[in-house]
Amino acid sequence: MNNNKKNIIIKSIEQAEPWEKIATNIDGVYIVKTPEHNNHQTIFVELNPTSNGITLKRRGIFIKNSTEFLAIKKICEDKRIIDLLDIINEIYSKRPLPRIEI
Repeated sequence: MNNNKKNIIIKSIEQAEPWEKIATNIDGVYIVKTPEHNNHQTIFVELNPTSNGITLKRRGIFIKNSTEFLAIKKICEDKRIIDLLDIINEIYSKRPLPRIEI
């Protein structure tokens, strides 16, 4: 990444309010600035997929560094997760909720 892009990122973060989401040009990727604590600033990258420009979840996955990202990426690449989600959706997403009589 060139210095100009780095400077734009730094300036955007410095001007942001705590918990403000800064959109990036990567769909579903945001920069989030947290409140300063003990003179220490923490910045996260939030992954939150979008559909038609609207985030699919209220909160996405907050990542602090590349080690966390690689660990999450490894989990997401495990094909067994798709099997697990398919089973859960098959059993629970189509079942009507019971009506409770009071």
